[in-house]
Amino acid sequence: MQSKDTASLESLRNIAQALRSLVTYLVENNLDELEINPKNGSQNPVKVIAEKHGIALDVLIDESIKRGLLKPYPVDMLVFCPKCGSSTFRLRLKCPNCGSLNVTRNTLFSHVTCGYIGVLEEAPRDSRGRIFCPKCKQELLKEGQDWVKIGVNWRCRDCGTTFAYPKPLLECVACGAKADENKLEYRQVYRYKVDKKIASDLYAQTFSKRVGEVLAAYGWTVTPVAEIKGVSGIPKSATFLAERKGEKMLVYNIFPREGNVEEARREVLNALGAALDGAFNHLILGVKTPTQVAKMPENVSSIEGGTLEEVIEKLRDKLAKEKR
Repeated sequence: MQSKDTASLESLRNIAQALRSLVTYLVENNLDELEINPKNGSQNPVKVIAEKHGIALDVLIDESIKRGLLKPYPVDMLVFCPKCGSSTFRLRLKCPNCGSLNVTRNTLFSHVTCGYIGVLEEAPRDSRGRIFCPKCKQELLKEGQDWVKIGVNWRCRDCGTTFAYPKPLLECVACGAKADENKLEYRQVYRYKVDKKIASDLYAQTFSKRVGEVLAAYGWTVTPVAEIKGVSGIPKSATFLAERKGEKMLVYNIFPREGNVEEARREVLNALGAALDGAFNHLILGVKTPTQVAKMPENVSSIEGGTLEEVIEKLRDKLAKEKR
């Protein structure tokens, strides 16, 4: 049986992993904001992330808000299905007395010419849709001039009850559940603004952690590098300096920070420029960033992919081949 401390540490690890997965999802899809329905199952990627890491969706959202990653703002008040959480319904109307759906609306009117009072829907009609007064047989032309509306009521065809308003019955389009107004959930709907700078910073940390772990697994010693001077003496920036048995390699982790693809491409060009001004080998890793040019320097290799996972797998394959 787990101790409280062990369970607490495991919970913190799960939250951290879920946050990394959420950041990856936000950055790799270049999302500016999210709308999250807590009960929307597999259609809700954020809920899928939370469930994958064994935490509640609310916990993941709260932790994201605390870190400034997401900023909530209310957008609407909606009705939700109590069974599946969907907010899409078909509206039915039922008798408040017997519950039958066989109800009709009655428009009470008065014919100005002869003074007849009756139900408009029950007045005779011809094949052209013209309506006639049941008493004097004249055509009812313009409302407010030939006839006036007195009011509206409803009647149940099954039990005969007349009433002012029918009761709503909503059928969920997603699961088919039926519920009246007393069983439905009515609550605030939020959207969440993504702080793309914070998301990019956190993604960069995950990128570095994953790459560093893979390099270490293949015998490389990894040192974070703020900048390094080239042969010309001009400082060049890189993500890592990786060393193994006297061999040195500069590693560049590149992705579109805050969705800026052009800036990411400039980072690739800067890395290629640094390679021309240095004696080390260079490795460019690009997520959603082209890393190839027509003529690559001999001391440069590159890996690119649509996701961080794809880049990590390609890096593992490259290092495994080099080890053989």
